[in-house]
Parts: sequence; C-alpha cells; structure tokens
Amino acid sequence: MIIGLTGPMASGKGEIVKQLEKQGFEHYVYSDILRGLAKQRNIEPTRKNLQKLGIDIKKETKNWGVLSKIMLKKIKTDKAVVDGIRNVDEIIEFRKKGEFYLIGVIAPPRTRYDRIKKRCRAGDPTSYKEFKKSDNLENRGKTKGQEINNCLDIADFIVINNGSLKDLIKKVDKILLSLK
Repeated sequence: MIIGLTGPMASGKGEIVKQLEKQGFEHYVYSDILRGLAKQRNIEPTRKNLQKLGIDIKKETKNWGVLSKIMLKKIKTDKAVVDGIRNVDEIIEFRKKGEFYLIGVIAPPRTRYDRIKKRCRAGDPTSYKEFKKSDNLENRGKTKGQEINNCLDIADFIVINNGSLKDLIKKVDKILLSLK
C-alpha cells in the first residue's frame, strides 16, 4: 500500500508522516529527489528553486509524472508514504501501480503561516505577504508543476487540520482503519 500526501505548505503533512511511520510506513519525499538533482546541477536548494527545478525536469522529459516514476523505483516496501505530491500526473502514475490512496491535508492560511514561523525551516517564507504569494502559486494551478488544489479535488480522503495534534492523529488513525 502506498499513501500519498498532498496539501499546501504547513498544512500538517509532516505530522501525518510521523504517525504513519509509527504504523510501519517508510517515508519518501519528492523534495529529496529534487535536492539530489539540484546538487548535481549546482542549484541552491531553496523552496523556489526546487519548485522551478521540478517543473524544468518535467518539461525536459516531457513527462509530468516523471518524479513519481523515479519515486516508484525507490520504494521497496509494501507500506510507503509519499509526501509532497503537487500535480495530478504524479498521482496518475501511482494509481497505475495498484493500491494507492491520496490524503489531502488542509488548514486555514493563518494557522499554516503560524506553523511556518514556529518551524523555522530553510526556504520558508519569512513574511505573511511572502507566504500568501508562495501559497497562491502552489495552490492555484497557475503552473502545471504546482497544482495542489487540483490534487485535493481527486484525493481519496481530506483531512482538515485545524485542531490539536491529537485530533489530527485521530483522523489519520480513522483513515487507516478504513483501509484495512
């Protein structure tokens, strides 16, 4: 079984990954593939640069699902969680392979921005204005490479993460029980 995660930045995907890892899932993330490619090309691995690189790779290969194809070759387990799905073609590649479920994670923008400020991750927006600009680019499908809202539209499950961590874990556990 492969579980894919999609959703805007700081919506709670990382917390879901932690919960799934406790359930025996191995974690895979698209940004790791992109960071490796960025290193090969001497590109600074900022969020913006990785997004551009992802789009460039897809254009170069003429395959908008290429990152999922790479990811599928890396997965050697029967329980995997894939974090960071950002376009529909990536989902299509996973669905071709069988038992795949997509969880969309959403949370209000202010909540997500507050989480970003607390996590202090390199490459994250440093102001609310910068956050909104980045959020709009990722979520509105203005580029083929970043179409999170379209991914959310075809998710098998939607988790609204506007409560406590305990509430989020309950929601994830309920999804896992439905898949057994």
